[in-house]
Amino acid sequence: MVYQRKSLPVIVTLLLTVALAGCTAAAVKVPTRAITISAAEAQSAQTAGMMGLALGNVEWTEGQFSSLLSELVKQNSGPNTPISAIHAWFEPNNEIYLRVVLKEGVLKAGNTLDLKGTVAIENHHVVVKLQEAGAGNLSVSGPILTMINRQIDSALAGANLGVAATVKTEMGRLMLQIGG
Repeated sequence: MVYQRKSLPVIVTLLLTVALAGCTAAAVKVPTRAITISAAEAQSAQTAGMMGLALGNVEWTEGQFSSLLSELVKQNSGPNTPISAIHAWFEPNNEIYLRVVLKEGVLKAGNTLDLKGTVAIENHHVVVKLQEAGAGNLSVSGPILTMINRQIDSALAGANLGVAATVKTEMGRLMLQIGG
C-alpha cells in the first residue's frame, strides 16, 4: 500500500508528460492579410475549379480557396462540426498558412487553430505537409500534428480536384496544374 502511494505521483507525472509531449509554448504566426469568406467566393472557386478540370489548370485566390474549403467542411461534416470557417494564406515556395475558426466553446485555449506547412503533390493528389500547428499560445507537434495532417490530406483527396500534376503558390494565389 505504501509502495502504491509513493508511485502514484510518479505515474501521474509520467502520464501528464506523455499527454503533453506534443505541446510547447509557442504560437504559429499567420499572415495579417484580410480574407473574406462568402458563398459568392465559394461559387467563384467552384467555377474556377470546374474550368480548371476542362482546361488543365486552375488558379485560386486566398478568398476563393478559403470560401470553398469552408463551404465544403460545412456541407460534408453536418451540423455538429466544430468548425465555422477556414482561412488559407499562400506564400511563395509552396508555403501555406491555415486558420481554422472554431465555434464558441470548443477549446478553452481560444477559438482558432493555426497551421503552417507546404503544399505538394503525392500520388497525383494535393497534400499539405504541416510543420507547425497551434491553438492559442500552445503549439502542437509529434503524433498530434501527424493526426491533423492526415485529416487535411484526407479532405483534399476527396475534393475531386482531378489528377494533380503540379502545385505552386505565390503571395495570395494557389496554382494547380491538372493532368489527364
